Amino acid sequence: MKKIDLNKLFNFRNKVVIITGSEGKLGSKISDLYINLGSKVYGIDLKSKNKIDDKKFFRGSITNEKFLKNVLLKILNKEKRIDIIINNAAATVYTPFEKRTEKEINLVLNTNIKGTINVCRTYFALHKKKKLKSCKIINIASIYGIVSPDFRIYGKKDNINSEIYGASKAALIQLTKYFAVSMAKHNIKVNCISPGGIEDKKHSKSFIKNYRSRVPLNRMANVSDLYGALIYFSGENCNYTIGQNLIIDGGLSIW
Repeated sequence: MKKIDLNKLFNFRNKVVIITGSEGKLGSKISDLYINLGSKVYGIDLKSKNKIDDKKFFRGSITNEKFLKNVLLKILNKEKRIDIIINNAAATVYTPFEKRTEKEINLVLNTNIKGTINVCRTYFALHKKKKLKSCKIINIASIYGIVSPDFRIYGKKDNINSEIYGASKAALIQLTKYFAVSMAKHNIKVNCISPGGIEDKKHSKSFIKNYRSRVPLNRMANVSDLYGALIYFSGENCNYTIGQNLIIDGGLSIW
């Protein structure tokens, strides 16, 4: 029997990882994951840095192509490669769709779609120019890119996921497929994760109870529920999977 090198398959030590939206609820936990795995984690966010080393944090918007290119060049000049990119940065709004403003539409679409496109195409151009070997790109979409929110579970004071957020996440799932096909021959593997609702202290008790009732596993998600998918899609064992969207929702979407 041929011995399988498990250390190679699950070794993330010194991997160069870029995480957009690195300072948010989800991004900070993803940063923790890769830091604990021994990776070199670089963060990009509009917020001030939290846990990432000052020299590895860049404050700015992924919608700004010039800023983004400068960030990627700085990382490449230092590390000579980028192994993993997590497109996690996102914006949302909660006002009723019939009151949607152009400003809100632009905020969500520019961040969630344009920003992700900017990251992917900017890296792709540098990948070809510098003849880099490989990269794993993971887009963070949402269950609401697949299904509509169930308005029956929300109270008057609860934030309801918006139509424009859902539309942007549905677009991200499609972009994943497009980029996966376009970049495959350059050894860049693109996949997507769609989490269900992640429990937060800001959620009301009634909302959590109502949401849980919709889920076969009878609970909301924890960020740690995404770790297995992140490790798979970004690891050395993910060599024949591209363009896939892995739904992690406790079974909500299959009921």
